[in-house]
Amino acid sequence: MKVGTVATIAAILPALVSSFVVQPRTSSSTSLMAKGFGSTPEEKAPKAKSAGQVERERASSKYDEIANTGGQEYSIFVRQFGSADDSWLPCGSIAVARGDQVSNAIFGNEAALVPAIVRTFPNLKGYELEFEYGYNMKIYPDEPVEVAVKSTASSGPSLGNWMSNLLSPIDASSVNKPQQ
Repeated sequence: MKVGTVATIAAILPALVSSFVVQPRTSSSTSLMAKGFGSTPEEKAPKAKSAGQVERERASSKYDEIANTGGQEYSIFVRQFGSADDSWLPCGSIAVARGDQVSNAIFGNEAALVPAIVRTFPNLKGYELEFEYGYNMKIYPDEPVEVAVKSTASSGPSLGNWMSNLLSPIDASSVNKPQQ
């Protein structure tokens, strides 16, 4: 190859390569926008939160607080009583402090849970008394769903309660030490 040919190729090559590269477009916006014929709209005041919104935010912050302080998070499921094991429908999640019973938390919130389930699954309307609840840990979604059993309140101390309290790991870090 001659020097002249190499110089010609070197001069053409950048133009040839740049023709295959997508060049970024620069947009120039104009500040002349149509303003219309009316007066300028006034700033709308933020809407006041409804009682339901305030309650949802309170429950959400409590959920986050329990989850961040070492509580367990569970997914809650519902089905019609006596249905097949594969018929669980997801209906929410709950955070429970360590040592508390998940079933007690589910049935403690049942009044708020039932309308939400019927709103999400309209085909369950009319079967509210036949709901069966279940749960599994949120971090292990592949584990089978355990049926939540409504506990009956026992009257007075029992051997089971005494053993449970005896063997329960209690966080005594906030208890004042006895004076000597």
